[in-house]
Amino acid sequence: MSDVGLDASSEHLAHAAELERRDAVVGRELETIRDLAQRAGTIRGRANEMGEALSRIPGSLAEIDVRRRAIEADAERARSELAAAEARVAELETARRRKADELDRARSESSTAREQLADAEAQLERLAGTEQELHEQQESLREEANDLPRAAAVVAAEIRSLARVTETAGAEPGATLDDIEEWGARVRSALFVARGTLETERERIVVEANALGTAVLGESLGGSSVAVIRRRLEERLG
Repeated sequence: MSDVGLDASSEHLAHAAELERRDAVVGRELETIRDLAQRAGTIRGRANEMGEALSRIPGSLAEIDVRRRAIEADAERARSELAAAEARVAELETARRRKADELDRARSESSTAREQLADAEAQLERLAGTEQELHEQQESLREEANDLPRAAAVVAAEIRSLARVTETAGAEPGATLDDIEEWGARVRSALFVARGTLETERERIVVEANALGTAVLGESLGGSSVAVIRRRLEERLG
């Protein structure tokens, strides 16, 4: 091979190596943006879930309070009916002349009142448990809500280190759940644009590499990757 041929081969190989390097750089940037988009999306989604959950809890607690008052009234009524029925049973059991059917009816009324009271007390106990769970959930969500802005701030700082993303996407996310949701929406849009730009750039690199490979090898490479094209050139020219 002549010196001219050697120079051309070296130039082609260097060109291919540079295209592969650029492709790798863009690939890493794309991976970083996908990762940040996923993390920001997770944080935004969690902020939305937490906001909805926290907004529902006061209503649920209010419903429990209304239900508890109604059940307490039922329990008080059953307690009063039980006391009256037991007094009636005691009166009939000590009467010198008692009627069996009246005593049976009184005992039945006493049993029914006792069952109603037990049912009301069980309902009150279940309501108390549900109320406690809601308060614990509320406290847990509030604690997480205090931590979420810090997680968002970490992502925002990483976004600010990217050259291809607008400054607004890297702005501090704020302290409230609503702030984080708005921040997440801005980040999503900005990263979507940046990803599109990088994907277009990568496509151009692949097109350039394929054009180089076709020119040197004299055959269509069918949209091969940059790494494959460089390897083919090295096999032919190296």
